[in-house]
Amino acid sequence: MRTTGRPRPAPFRALKVRNYRLFFIGQILSVIGTWTQNTAIAWIVLRGGSSSFDLGLIVALQFTPLLVLGAWAGAIADRTDKPRLLQVANAVSSVVALATAVLVTTGHTSLRTLGIMALLGGVSSAFETPARQTLAAEVVTAEDLPSAVGLNGAIMTSSRLVGTAIAGLLIATIGSTACLYLNAVSFLAVVVAMQLVRRGEFHHVTRAPRGKGQIRQGLRYARSQPGVRVPLAAMAVVGTLAFNQQVTTPLLARITFDAGPGLFAAFGSVGGAGALLGAIAAAARRQAGAGLIGSAAMLLGIAAIGVAVSPTPATALPLLAVMSFGASMYVSATSARLQHVADPSYRARVMALNAILFLGSTPVGSVIVSAVSDATNPRVAVGLGGLAALLTGVAVRVRLSGERTGPSPAGRLDAAVKSAG
Repeated sequence: MRTTGRPRPAPFRALKVRNYRLFFIGQILSVIGTWTQNTAIAWIVLRGGSSSFDLGLIVALQFTPLLVLGAWAGAIADRTDKPRLLQVANAVSSVVALATAVLVTTGHTSLRTLGIMALLGGVSSAFETPARQTLAAEVVTAEDLPSAVGLNGAIMTSSRLVGTAIAGLLIATIGSTACLYLNAVSFLAVVVAMQLVRRGEFHHVTRAPRGKGQIRQGLRYARSQPGVRVPLAAMAVVGTLAFNQQVTTPLLARITFDAGPGLFAAFGSVGGAGALLGAIAAAARRQAGAGLIGSAAMLLGIAAIGVAVSPTPATALPLLAVMSFGASMYVSATSARLQHVADPSYRARVMALNAILFLGSTPVGSVIVSAVSDATNPRVAVGLGGLAALLTGVAVRVRLSGERTGPSPAGRLDAAVKSAG
């Protein structure tokens, strides 16, 4: 049996870098708080007798600022010190979360109030997202970037697992408002972590100069490269129709299976466990090509269709884990691939576009999914997302079947984009 002499990469190898460790710790504490609040808000809305469309509207307002401001925020991140930008954005998020907690504690739980606070929190998140997604490329080597991106996905999914479980416990014992105060404190972990990083150990990255037309240049760059354009187009479809678990999970628990917060928390925890395994599997890879992106989308789609037709919670639970595994692999593979092929001076703008299509599509997707659920039932909404993911995965594999795994000639593309401008 022949061997290449190259050791199999370890999924946690990015944690050897001190600056990345600080970033990792700060993010995982912060996102635990975010998922705790998200779970509590969903339960507050549904407990108050609101419809699934109302819940979808709250979620939509949370992500609308990213859809509107994301491209601008990416341009700012390309020319700004990212640790400082993360500190400011998380400090603002902490203030908004505290205000939300106080309002809910004093009985202000109307949809209008919750919607306004979700919108304000989304504004700070819109500026935080591109800086967070691209910071790893400045603190780890190119070979360790898939590990860092996969671990970033693990942060989101493991935090969802822990945060949802904590929320279920707090809601059942103390009350939902405790979740909101916890979230307000959790944002400070990122502020502290970014204060402790060693700036001298960052990799040098040429900042984009301040000037006009930077958003248009970023769009031209993304359009000029199939290795960037195709994954972004795929993310638009999958992000809109298949990544709506924040809406579909509580609807499945409360409406489809007529259960309480226990099953709601179980769905979230099982989904978080599957997503964590998917992120770790992605982190262990050296490269993320089109084949992995397409296969992960297909796995997500098949499992989602299975969830849609599950007759009982017992059959839905393992399929939710597989669904989340595929979703996590898909997100991590897409993110790693885009950061790998993108020119560093355009990286934040490319990742901002990815975030717009992944998270920013949530306002559109959550309204579509909640409307479909109201008109039919949550099973149809989940199945629709599964079918979209399955067909998109097939299309990606066909469209990029001949793609090389190596990086694109960024210099030549950069010259082409500048000449086009």
